[in-house]
Amino acid sequence: MSWQGELNRYLASAYKNWVITKRNAFTLFELFFWPLVSLLSIGLLTRFLMMDESMVSFLIVGSIALTILQVAQLDVSYVLLFDMWSKSIKNTFIAPVHSWHLIFGSLLFGIMRGSVVFAILASVSFYLFGFKFQTGGLIPPLIFLIGVFAMAAIIGIVVCISILTFGQKADVAAWSLSGLILLFSGIYYPVDVLPAFLQSVSRAIPLTYFLEYYRSVFIPGPHHLIVGLSLAALYLLLGLILFDRAINRARRTGILLRLSE
Repeated sequence: MSWQGELNRYLASAYKNWVITKRNAFTLFELFFWPLVSLLSIGLLTRFLMMDESMVSFLIVGSIALTILQVAQLDVSYVLLFDMWSKSIKNTFIAPVHSWHLIFGSLLFGIMRGSVVFAILASVSFYLFGFKFQTGGLIPPLIFLIGVFAMAAIIGIVVCISILTFGQKADVAAWSLSGLILLFSGIYYPVDVLPAFLQSVSRAIPLTYFLEYYRSVFIPGPHHLIVGLSLAALYLLLGLILFDRAINRARRTGILLRLSE
């Protein structure tokens, strides 16, 4: 197959998300309203507590990660959620596409939306709270965003597998999984404050390492970026394998047809 045909398979998922998103007025809340509410809440809290610049940066990094992760992972999850809600999920798999086309195509659109959110939040946090996202150069925030988007893809894969396994009841995972992961990743606190057994859970989540890495730019300290990159790559590969198996199983058991009725 030509590279143009392969590229079109990825772009098809991104385009589908774009077509559906632009018709939904509530997506403006995901891009502007809720991200700004979250950022302003944390920023004003730092003012009230009279935190120094390093602690302000610590919390704002967490707030930005929270928002971008939720926006991007929803775009990956929407690749099947929209079809399930519209009873047309079987149509997606009539086309000759694989799991990676669906995931990375929808992730592309999630990266675009997430980048817009990051630009907005970084600008607002600089002018209102003095947060300088480019401290240490442009490489740290770029690596940080790569980690957040990779984590969003992993969550989206889990949601898609859940849909093909459990049906419509699984859509709650699209809104709950990111919250649980952020809780264990130390979104507003270092993971050292968690109980020992929960710290083990935190160390198994790639996002933990990307948060530590980016925060080390503002508050010098150790980080293990290589571990985070390795875990993200491992989970993505494993997730795609399991997603392909879930697709094949759904075809054999008739779940695709039941979700389309």
